[in-house]
Amino acid sequence: MNPTATVLVLSLLGAPPASSNDPLCAKREPCRVTETLDAGKDAQGRPLQVKHLELGWADADTSDKFVGRKFGPGGRKAEGSRAEGQCDAAEWWLVRPSQPAQLLLSVCNNGYGMAGVGEDSVTVADNRFTHEQSGGSRERWSVSRTLQLSPLRLVTVGHRNSDSLADDAGESGDYWDVEQLRGEVVQAAPECEEGQTSLGERTLPFLPQVQVDKAYLEGGWKQAGLGACGVEAGNFLLGTQDNPKDAGLKALLVAPDTLLVEVRDNKWTGPSAKWLNDDHLELWLAPRPPQELTGCGKPEAAQLPSQWGIRIVDGKVFPAFGSPQQTLQVERAELPGKQGYRMKLKLPTPFQAISVVYSDSDSGKKQERMLATSAVKFGRPETLNPVRVVPAAEATCGVKNGELSVVPGAVKKMEPDVAVLRME
Repeated sequence: MNPTATVLVLSLLGAPPASSNDPLCAKREPCRVTETLDAGKDAQGRPLQVKHLELGWADADTSDKFVGRKFGPGGRKAEGSRAEGQCDAAEWWLVRPSQPAQLLLSVCNNGYGMAGVGEDSVTVADNRFTHEQSGGSRERWSVSRTLQLSPLRLVTVGHRNSDSLADDAGESGDYWDVEQLRGEVVQAAPECEEGQTSLGERTLPFLPQVQVDKAYLEGGWKQAGLGACGVEAGNFLLGTQDNPKDAGLKALLVAPDTLLVEVRDNKWTGPSAKWLNDDHLELWLAPRPPQELTGCGKPEAAQLPSQWGIRIVDGKVFPAFGSPQQTLQVERAELPGKQGYRMKLKLPTPFQAISVVYSDSDSGKKQERMLATSAVKFGRPETLNPVRVVPAAEATCGVKNGELSVVPGAVKKMEPDVAVLRME
């Protein structure tokens, strides 16, 4: 691993440097390469470098047409401090042998908000380029994105925001890892009205909806597991687990109305006269994204979730919380060695929040362990998993070695003078 190098650009610091003779600066005065950073090697073992260019003070209004593209010649000055209406222009370029230099990022920092404290922070590591931009006034925000440099593709993205004047204010935000198909939303504890109870801070893991091929969707799911694409449940709502083989749960949306679930256990109970005492799944669906709900007081009627129970050993469906009139279609396939079951559930739509719970009852007399994809609170839509729809251009899932694995999207052909990272 190469040592990490960090560059921090702050528009209120001293004057930008004078011009240099690097080819990237040709006929673009004022322009200077301030750093050349080692970025490891590509798949063929060829060296990668990132060059940081300072381009002087630009007019904040006219520079908008260049942000996200290579800055043109003229219209900028190198001397003095930043004046009203000016911004600090900068670029970062990927330099590779036998290939044209590729613009990774171009920015013009005008303070990014009324507080004037905005920053562009860049970190370069082995085959990685990370940019974090922050700004705001009372409401502070930041956006962070990481690129893989060879081949060029986005690998992570995150957002954060907070109230700089609030006492003990936490941060809200989200994070998504494109390579792992994992991420979460964090909601800071809300300020509720007097008399309202609060759910406090909430961490809501995404449950992704990912495209799979038609053959897998129609029947291949019975033979091939969810693998790295399935979200593994890690929230115990009831009990604990001393034996890792005792219970396990994975879930993955493979279409807007199709959920695949993989449940493992070393002992199965049911069917009995009371399905709650049998090993079963509990499925929760809600009409609103949970991060859009405040978590203050009780949810409104239109926000309430619906719940179904699905008995593991026979796939029978039981309407539960909310007494849903719509039913689920369930297909089952037993895993090799009777270690568990894989289920394909056809869901009523639309919904924008979902959670899956496995209720394990080794005794057959009561619920003993409840393992869930989120920290579900009964009847509270604010605690379900938000759905993350993954575009096929970003990633899909395909069968490899008997289970699903993440298949990155095709590498896009980039214009050298157009930035790979563009601000949202």
